[in-house]
Amino acid sequence: MAKLLAYYNLCPINNIDDFLGLSRDVDPGCVINTLGRNIILVVKLSNQRQIRSWTVIDRLSSKVVYDFRSERYVGIFGGRYMRCWKRDQNDMNSVKKVKLYRTVHDLFCLESGQTLLLYTDGSCESLESALETRNQNRSHVDTAESTSICVDSKTHTIRDVQILTLDNGTPLLTYFARKEEDGSLELNYALLNPADLKVHKTIQKIALHRIGDDLKLASACVVDGSDGPSLLSIWSDSRIFNLQLSIGQSPKREEGVGNFIEMVQHMNVKQPLSMASIGKDYVAFYANNKNQDGAMLVLFNVQFKVFQAKQYFKVYFLSSRIWVVESNILLAFGQMLAVVPFKISKEQLSDMIGSQRMFDLSHTIDDESINEECELIDAYAFDEMRSQLPRQTSVQNEIETSNGTAEQPLEPMPKRLYSEAEFEEALRASYQESLPVDVIESSLLPKDMVQIKLFNNADASLGPLILSEKFEIMLEELERCGYSELEICDRLIPWLMQANLPEDLAKCLKRYSVISERTIIKALKYALSLPVPEKEVETELYAKTTPSAKKVKMLKNEDPELPNQNIMVEAQANHPSKHDLLNIVLSCSFNRNPLIAYARKELDFQTVTELLKHLEYLLVDPMATLSETLHSGDTFDSDEQTVQWIMVLLDSHYQQFILSTESGIREQLQCMLNIVERHIGLLGEVQALSPSLRRMLEKKSHKSGRDANQWYSVETITLY
Repeated sequence: MAKLLAYYNLCPINNIDDFLGLSRDVDPGCVINTLGRNIILVVKLSNQRQIRSWTVIDRLSSKVVYDFRSERYVGIFGGRYMRCWKRDQNDMNSVKKVKLYRTVHDLFCLESGQTLLLYTDGSCESLESALETRNQNRSHVDTAESTSICVDSKTHTIRDVQILTLDNGTPLLTYFARKEEDGSLELNYALLNPADLKVHKTIQKIALHRIGDDLKLASACVVDGSDGPSLLSIWSDSRIFNLQLSIGQSPKREEGVGNFIEMVQHMNVKQPLSMASIGKDYVAFYANNKNQDGAMLVLFNVQFKVFQAKQYFKVYFLSSRIWVVESNILLAFGQMLAVVPFKISKEQLSDMIGSQRMFDLSHTIDDESINEECELIDAYAFDEMRSQLPRQTSVQNEIETSNGTAEQPLEPMPKRLYSEAEFEEALRASYQESLPVDVIESSLLPKDMVQIKLFNNADASLGPLILSEKFEIMLEELERCGYSELEICDRLIPWLMQANLPEDLAKCLKRYSVISERTIIKALKYALSLPVPEKEVETELYAKTTPSAKKVKMLKNEDPELPNQNIMVEAQANHPSKHDLLNIVLSCSFNRNPLIAYARKELDFQTVTELLKHLEYLLVDPMATLSETLHSGDTFDSDEQTVQWIMVLLDSHYQQFILSTESGIREQLQCMLNIVERHIGLLGEVQALSPSLRRMLEKKSHKSGRDANQWYSVETITLY
């Protein structure tokens, strides 16, 4: 899991356009801050203390970096003049300038300690190589530059440069070339030689473009993922695309911008946003809120497609830049440079990946990713064109047969579907053919009968937790794609409530164990909104409680039959209640602090009082209990869960209970106080029973009341 810590301001910025950037220093925990064209600071991030500083007369054109091999600071002035000085040198204006015959765009410090010079034409080399070859071809500067031009500096600008180190130690250079005429972006990337940091073969290019007049690129960056570097892009339709870079191979032009992986819901993609890779599989976003009431910094996990951490800011600035130094995100916006520490843990991944089993369906259509919408449209057009071929071929065969020619075998053609109903029927049949099915033989079942299970977390007492056909297909696809239980419940439960399917909702809550607190509150409100049966029906059900329960048990022991699909049948057989779905919602595990916040926001005071009555009923009536879920059968305690819910409701609406003047509220609280005191009294009796049990275990017998006091003893002594 990733976590953002509290941010703090490092230093003010006079003008963000003159702020040249940041780079790591030789001292751990320090950063080189090129604050302006003439000011250089070395600051320690932990205490914001200034370690060293320099002021120069000439104007810097790029940020200052530290070259670990020569142990000197390096700065570029005017694009073509370079100075190198030691860290104990106070006056750097006296340092001799070295002239370069190619314009430098920026300097970068690699993980290996080398310094890379990126030129304005898109080429690059190491600092040692630039100093050794600077005098070569001095008389043919124009010719030398024209042979290595990758980016035309007159029409394009280089931005968002990254140097990643692959697992084999090879550096990878990536940057975006922006065309000033129409604002289009193109990704350039190439492998570098580890010795001189020059391009190994050629620079490969990918155009960031999607079909659609209203589709615009919001932001993009290159992510160092577990499967290799990939291009991550966010578009104006709130979609995130991911494209795996073909390192050492020519990229496929039909891949476009990659595969769609996630929708952005909390950020406003209509305005500019900044993003940067902060480590393996993690990206940081700085963007405007969806409500446009401030800014937010978000961490996104590319591997599991999960937004994990958020940091909110009161004001959003259009122009912002992000750097990453060690485990700190440095964010420049407005006139301030902020430091946001972050932590990434690689051990606690249960909330992200869930507990579903990954099904290997190698022959399904979802294994072929649809990259762009145009390919799906082309496929439909191709099918429509091919649908005319069987009819023409049949007519031609009839003519050839009548003329006496031999009939040629027809090529098998796909069946044409002319209506939506036929298409859904064919799709449903294909899904049923590819569903993984486990056949279970049990001694409890009648002879020549087996039970079919479509997933691995089924409970025989409740029957297979299979939803309706369409929703079950959706669940199978989400589980197969690796979505976590949290994501599946957040997507599916609102649809089940909107479709008014309480039984499927109950099965979903029983089937999964990790459910967000927001979804639990939504399901709780839906369960409370269901119609209440009449008292006559409830009384009739209560009269038949015991025989029904015995009948069910006898059926299971004497004449076994398949479990009922209805998840609520066992609760109705054991104890009649109009709150079966509500009890299932209350059985879900939760985190106390976020649940209190959502309950305070979503539940009104009247709803809370009604829910407290039901919780009181669960504590008083010995037959009314909450049912455990599939994942908490060994550790579930109904009374403990009920008390936890009562504490959550009392804490969330504490002020309303204090300020309420209704007599019913006071009586309700007094009744709960009596229940608590009665439980405390029972615990006191059990505590008093403990010494007696301990003496019995130690085989100490009880003595009479006369011998209870042993402060003195009387003995008879015979003297004569």
